[in-house]
Amino acid sequence: MSLVKSRELFGESSFPVTVEKVIDRTLIQKELHRHEYFEMLYVEKGALVNKFKGTEIVMKPGDMLIMKPYVLHLLDDASRKKGRKAFCCSFLPQAVDSDIQSLEALKGSCSPNRYFFKPFISLADEGISAVQLKFDAEKRKKVAELLSALKEQTQDTSERGTALTRYHFLALLSFLTEEYERHEGVDQTVQADLSVPVSRYLEGLRKTLNYIHDHYAEPLALEDMAAMSGASETYFCRLFKHETGMTFLNYLNGLRIERACVLLRDTTDNALDICYEVGFNDYTHFGRQFKKHVGMSPADYRKQNPHVRRYRET
Repeated sequence: MSLVKSRELFGESSFPVTVEKVIDRTLIQKELHRHEYFEMLYVEKGALVNKFKGTEIVMKPGDMLIMKPYVLHLLDDASRKKGRKAFCCSFLPQAVDSDIQSLEALKGSCSPNRYFFKPFISLADEGISAVQLKFDAEKRKKVAELLSALKEQTQDTSERGTALTRYHFLALLSFLTEEYERHEGVDQTVQADLSVPVSRYLEGLRKTLNYIHDHYAEPLALEDMAAMSGASETYFCRLFKHETGMTFLNYLNGLRIERACVLLRDTTDNALDICYEVGFNDYTHFGRQFKKHVGMSPADYRKQNPHVRRYRET
C-alpha cells in the first residue's frame, strides 16, 4: 500500500490543481493506495468502479465522488469499456485559500472562501471518506464542460495560465456549491473502511499527518508526534515509514523544502529568511537538505526560476 505524494503529481507548480481524463491518467496505481491530495472523479459516460477497503462504489453517468486525502482506495480500470468518459480532478485546498491547507484548517476557518468547500465539508467529520454527488441529465453537460475547460487551462503554466486556472477551478466549485445548496440534504456520504488490519493506530497517524502539514514550519518533535498518534515512539516510526515510505524527519524536511521552493520561485525574500520561515533554524543545514531534495542549492534554484510571480492565492 503506497502513498502518492502531492509533489509527484503537482511537481513544482505553485497552484496545485490538475485535471485528466481517467483514461489518460499519468500516475496509475495498480494496488490499494493513498494520496496526499483530494481527488474528484466524475463520470460523463459509461461506468467507473472505485474500490475501497471493504466496499466499492459503482459510478454511473452524472455521478461525482470527492475523496479526502489518505483514503485507501483503487480505481478499477479492469472495468473500463470502450466509449467511457470520466474525469479525475486532483487538488489541494490551498488552491482556493493559502491559509486552508487541510480539513482541520477548513473546519475552523472563518474565511469567506470556505463557501467553495461546502459540498464536501462533511469530509472533515470522523469516518467520512468520500462524498458522492449526483447530477440530473440537465446538469451533466455543464459539469463536463467545466471540467473540460479546467483541463485545458491547467496545461498553461504561465502567470496568465495560473490565474485563469484558478478562475476555472473556482467556477467549478461555485457550480457544485450552488447545486449542493439547491438540493441540500440529498447528497450521500461514503463511509469506507479506513483501517489497516495490522494497526489500530492508523487513524491517529492520519490526524498526526494532517497536523504536520498544518504546522510543518514549527518545531515538531518525534516524541510529541508519536504521542499525538497514540503509539509508542518506536511503533510510530515503523508505522509512519510503512504508510509514507519515508522517515518522519525526511517527510517533515520534504514539506519544508517544497514550501521553500515556492517562496524562492514566487517571492523576492532572501534565502536566509525563507530558511527560518519554513521551519529550519540553521542555514547550513537548510542548504544541505535543499540540495538533497532538489539536487541544487537554493541560489541555483532561484537562478533557474528567475521570474518572480506577483500573483498570490488569496
